[in-house]
Amino acid sequence: MKQLGKHTIIYGLGYVLTRLIPFLLTPFYTNVFKATEKYGIIVLVFTDIAFMNVIYRYGIDSAFLRFFSKKDNIFSKSSVFSTAITSLIITGAVFSTIIFIFSDSIASVLPGLNGYGLFIKYASVILFLDTFIAIPLLYLRMKNRPVVFMTIMVTNVSINFISNIILIGFLKWGIEAAFISNIIASSFSFLVLIPLAIKNLTFNISTKLWKKMMRFGTPFIFSGIAIMILELIGRNMLEIYTDTATQGIFSSGYKLGIFMLVIVTAFKYAWQPFFLSKDKDPKAPELFSRILTVFTFVMVSIFLIISVFIHNIITLKIGSFTLLGENYWNAEPVVPVILASYIFLGFYINFQPPIFFTEKTWVFPFITGSAAILNIILNIILIQKFGMIGSAYSTLFSYLWMAGLTYFIVRRWYKIPYEWKKIFIIFLNGGLIVFIFYFFSVGNILLKILLICVYFTLNFGFKIVSYKNLLIFVKMKKIK
Repeated sequence: MKQLGKHTIIYGLGYVLTRLIPFLLTPFYTNVFKATEKYGIIVLVFTDIAFMNVIYRYGIDSAFLRFFSKKDNIFSKSSVFSTAITSLIITGAVFSTIIFIFSDSIASVLPGLNGYGLFIKYASVILFLDTFIAIPLLYLRMKNRPVVFMTIMVTNVSINFISNIILIGFLKWGIEAAFISNIIASSFSFLVLIPLAIKNLTFNISTKLWKKMMRFGTPFIFSGIAIMILELIGRNMLEIYTDTATQGIFSSGYKLGIFMLVIVTAFKYAWQPFFLSKDKDPKAPELFSRILTVFTFVMVSIFLIISVFIHNIITLKIGSFTLLGENYWNAEPVVPVILASYIFLGFYINFQPPIFFTEKTWVFPFITGSAAILNIILNIILIQKFGMIGSAYSTLFSYLWMAGLTYFIVRRWYKIPYEWKKIFIIFLNGGLIVFIFYFFSVGNILLKILLICVYFTLNFGFKIVSYKNLLIFVKMKKIK
């Protein structure tokens, strides 16, 4: 737990910066581009890039994690690295060439992007660069080098941010500068990671290993697409059922979920190498159980703090700017719902070890696919009745379904004695604070602070979560 806590903190601090710096572009964009449609176009293109990243990697990245860490693997680590990166480079080059050539036709069929073929060309370049650096970055994680990993990531987003400020703020370029800045930043990571790739790349490329990796990783294609649909379809459906302006407002509120997503992603970065290293450890189930309890407490705590102070956060003035432009303040009700969604995304990530241990990755498409279908159905129903808040709740219910279904499937393969009573009480205490906050419309900052203190008192006072467990989880003690 010390090792996991140490790496989670390093990834967390780095990831705060990697998300905070781009997040600052949200107030920048929403204040500079007064027309919400322009921000909506930027969101749509980067949404499509996120979706295509799944296709470009087709599960090879997940297979790399498994085979690189496998203790009884007959293939060398150099063979795993070389096979994975070579496969991605070849297919990435092919995919990007096709997208670049047919960019105008592709733009014409994408919602809200007809006539923006140039942006699709930019996207094809970004996708290739990001695909190349995927395996070297995973290599750094598996070699337990979080500081190097996060340094590259933070520098990348810093370059992106500075480029946006210069090109848009000073040179007065249009929204195309958002994509050019991303290409500049991705090119930096590409150049920095080339030496690492060359150092580890050998001619020890195995077709037999590649077939095994494809068999393990292919389900992640469908699973990844389903996750992207689940994460992004609401924005596209808002575009269909409402307008680009509403989609832009919703997206700005959705981005505030970054506060929770930071914790989930930092945990995931540290969690995957950690649990893969515990494959044969008889004490692992008890350890995983304790981790989920502390994880739940941390996530619910962050949810409460942000939800209670969200109005103060988005209306905070920094000079003449606010965190969100005034035209986007209607996104406030969306934020707590999205924050809650990420709690259950975190549960889904916590429940994954049995799937990796048994290599029954075929279950991922079933779990995520059913959640994506549920999300689409709920969006169709709820957007028409409740607008963008309906889309937010569609996301929440879908992640809840995904986490619950994962637990009930994998518990037969690998027994983990989760502390469900404690977890339930943590949620109950959090729910009580939410009820008081909204029922009495608490607006005074001191009363808000008091509510948060009550939550911590309930959990620590009744020993639902102990200081000892929490300190073990976060203590940054050097592991020899």
